[in-house]
Amino acid sequence: MALALAAGCASSEDAASEAGAAPSPSTTPSSDEEVAALAAYTGMWDTVVAASHEGGEVPPELQDYAVGGAYALMSAALEGAGSGAQVTGEPVLAPVAAVEGPDSATVEDCLDDSGWNLGMGSSSGQGPRLVEATLIHDGLAWRVSDLRIWEAGSC
Repeated sequence: MALALAAGCASSEDAASEAGAAPSPSTTPSSDEEVAALAAYTGMWDTVVAASHEGGEVPPELQDYAVGGAYALMSAALEGAGSGAQVTGEPVLAPVAAVEGPDSATVEDCLDDSGWNLGMGSSSGQGPRLVEATLIHDGLAWRVSDLRIWEAGSC
């Protein structure tokens, strides 16, 4: 995760909401499919954040939320974060989903990682950054298939 965030821009996509935060009217999902797509996006981030605190092992449940490029990016980031550094805090998410068909959705997020210390000095916790995610529906569930994480200050 640290590597993905430090890289500034990476391939794979977004969409998650801050746990416990009430959505604003502009970010309230308008359909059950948007709710499900947001749940996949936030589930991916929740899994990655929890794994980053537990030493960076790629958890098997990441496959429940991410496939393809998104899975590869998050796996590589977790492996990079597993260097023994103390990880504290977590990012704040503000995702908005749009379902674009029966098996395609996108999520745009302004992820604020300033409170998430990945134990990598100045390369972690740099502030709000745009995250763009593409999700697919595989017939059973929504999964993040592509993820692009832009540099700090991009949103």
